[in-house]
Amino acid sequence: MSDWEILIGQMVSDIVAQLHQLDDLRLRLFLHWLTAHSVEVKSAIGTDLDPEKVALRSVDMRERLRSALRSRLKSLPAQGLLWEYRIITAEIGWWRDIDPQRLSMIPETEARI
Repeated sequence: MSDWEILIGQMVSDIVAQLHQLDDLRLRLFLHWLTAHSVEVKSAIGTDLDPEKVALRSVDMRERLRSALRSRLKSLPAQGLLWEYRIITAEIGWWRDIDPQRLSMIPETEARI
């Protein structure tokens, strides 16, 4: 395995670990953003993230997400890889840190995505 593949694997593991620190609503909203941001993720996990239909924390979902993130990151040049990693982790941080009052102002239709 090349150093490049190891780096990408570490980035993907870090992203997935950060995702699973989000509560279900924040995770669902982040995944909605991610599917709009990345064709690879959209094709791997779809856009219907209704919690009654999709187990967001299932092993299957985690593996599909890992595979999609790995594909996305592998497709980028070095500078793009670092930029993409920072964008994704910043977005996770934004959802993690948004206060409950602001989160409650997101329209209900968005929260059901």
